[in-house]
Amino acid sequence: MRKIWIRLGIGLIVVFLALQLIPVQPPLGKNANEIKTEERVKKIFRKSCYDCHSDLVQWPWYSKVFPVSLYISHHIEEGREELNFSEWETLKPEKKADLAEEILEEVEEGNMPPKDYIFLHSNSKLDQEEIEILKDWLQTFAENQ
Repeated sequence: MRKIWIRLGIGLIVVFLALQLIPVQPPLGKNANEIKTEERVKKIFRKSCYDCHSDLVQWPWYSKVFPVSLYISHHIEEGREELNFSEWETLKPEKKADLAEEILEEVEEGNMPPKDYIFLHSNSKLDQEEIEILKDWLQTFAENQ
């Protein structure tokens, strides 16, 4: 019985190592534009938003480990579908206003950045001052509609 467990363990290790050889292409962005706004807002976005909601992703070492690579790639694809700050400047004012409202709601409810992202990037958690800065910035789009 012990030999079976040893063989099973070795087999699982071999399978895990073999899976590392399967290349997972991370989702590449179309452009690497940064949003045009004041530096204090960009600083918040760089720290808490861009890794999932822009084409300016910083890929950590663990993003190359299977199956984590699949999860992160999928997560980023979904994030960009919802909102891609690299495309912000190309959006119509009405779309910016709608997105600004959604962003504000997600941030105020504590849904963004997500808990699993904060767990791995503890500095990404937004403090009250940063939320107020974003709130002021986002409200300018609602006012311009």
